[in-house]
Order: sequence, then structure tokens, then C-alpha cells
Amino acid sequence: MRTATASAYSSSANLGPGFDTMGLAHDAGLTKISVEFIERSPKVELELNCGNLPTNPSENTASLAVKNVLESQGINGSFRICISNDIPLGLGLGSSGASAAAAVVAIDSLLDIGLSMDEKVNFAMLGETASSGTPHADNVAAAIYGGLVMVESTNPMKVRPLKINRKFSFLTILPHMSIPGKTRISRTLVPSEVSMSQHIWAIRHTSLMVSGFINGDRDALRAGMNDHIVETSRMQMFPFYPEIKKIALKNEAAGVCISGAGPSILVVIDGETDVESILSGAGAVLKSTGIAFSILNSNLAGGAYIPEN
Repeated sequence: MRTATASAYSSSANLGPGFDTMGLAHDAGLTKISVEFIERSPKVELELNCGNLPTNPSENTASLAVKNVLESQGINGSFRICISNDIPLGLGLGSSGASAAAAVVAIDSLLDIGLSMDEKVNFAMLGETASSGTPHADNVAAAIYGGLVMVESTNPMKVRPLKINRKFSFLTILPHMSIPGKTRISRTLVPSEVSMSQHIWAIRHTSLMVSGFINGDRDALRAGMNDHIVETSRMQMFPFYPEIKKIALKNEAAGVCISGAGPSILVVIDGETDVESILSGAGAVLKSTGIAFSILNSNLAGGAYIPEN
């Protein structure tokens, strides 16, 4: 049997004001996907081996992404998809996006299709529909390209990688809370329309954030990673977030945001950050709410890849 395996890292999307546009890959977790060709068949048939993840191919981001690739190429056959995932599920760290991204890279390698980077992002984005109900490209773009990315366009798909010019690394605070259907629910909370003043405010802060990353300007980054539209609309789901953000900024974090649809919180740190005070302060806040938690250290990660072994 022919098999191809690919891996993709965790990611944080939005980064404050960059809803559905900005994404950042980090090594807080890794997903590994193996796609095996079983036999020829008159239609696409997918078998899933994925532990506690959905086994219905239409409800799993990896299999839905693979299905879209195969159908686009007019390829039929029976395939087995195996998923090994150490990215925490449902906590806003791009677990579903990493699965979709790695699955696309694996099937592309297995069948030697030759998809471009942006084509891979597009198919992985379609796979995300299984998780969120709507296709969105921020997490999968980061997972495919690695590093910091901006989704310039989704029709046609165009992703612009951005270079980070400062030695930033990350703390990810993970409240261990499960909200069934969280991504779908959180997207319904986002307003469908905003005022012109909110629009201008968001543009200013997105521009500051991007400038801060590109130029290594921590002051611009601290000012830019703030959002009064999406984060504010989702705050009711994570009432502990404002206090943790306040503690992190007081102790010289270079930026703070809800990671994706939450509840995880991404804290950007550098040599000026008092990490120990952030850890103790954030821990005290979550302990006071009775929510178990963990905190991960991570660095900027590369894009989805085929492991050598």
C-alpha cells in the first residue's frame, strides 16, 4: 500500500484585530496525518482512524479537505486517513486547521499532484467547514506557510507571508474548559456590520500590529494587538480574559490576544517581559474561577512538511 505522511503545527488566528485575516504558526503542538491508498473504486471512499475525533468524513476537517482535493482532480479510490494529534482540541490553537493542512500536504505528496502553496491553503480552508460551519483561511494559511501570515484574498486564494524582525516567543494560557460547538457559536457572536468609526479603529490597530511584527517594534505591537469588535463580542464566553490581559501587559508582554475562537490566550513575550509574574498572575485569576489550566511556551514554527522518517 502507498502511504504519505505530513505534519503541521498549531497556530493562533486573529491576533486581536485581524479576524479571518491574520495567523501565526507556533510549536505549541503538532498534528501528523497519514494518507494511505487502499484500492481503486468507482468513487471517493475515505476511512478514518483518528481516536476521539469525528469519524464521519464530512465532519472531519482532514477527510473533508482530502475529499475536496480528490474531487477537484477527478480522482476516485479508497483511502485510509490516520490522525495523530497532540494539539489541544477545542481551545483555539488551530487543531482542526492543522489537521486539514497536513491532510492536504499528505494527499498532494501521495498522488504527486503538485498543488501550489495557495491551492493547498484553499483546500485546507474548505476542510475547515467541518469544524466551524464556514470556510476560513487564517489558521490553515499559518499551518501551510508557517510563521506569520496575512490572508490577502480568498477568491482567488492569496496568502502573504510576513517576516517577524524581533526575537518574540509566546506563552499560551490554556483554560481547560469545553464548550460544545464553540467555534460555530463564537462566529455567530461576531457582528455582521460595524460602524465607520469601528472600521477605522480596526484598520489603525491592524496596521500597528503588522508594523510591530515586521519592524520588531514592541510598542506598536502592544498598541495594535487590541480589538473592540470581535474580541469584545466574544468576551462573554471568557470573562477571565480582561484581567489576565491586564496582568500580562503590566508585566511587559509585547502583546496579548484571545487565540482564535478561544478560550486560550496568546501572550507575545521578549527579553523585556516579566514572564514569572505573568505566570503567577494568570494562574491566580484562573484558580479563583475554579478553572483548571496549563501554560505552554512556544516559538514561531515552520509550515506543514513531510517528515524525513
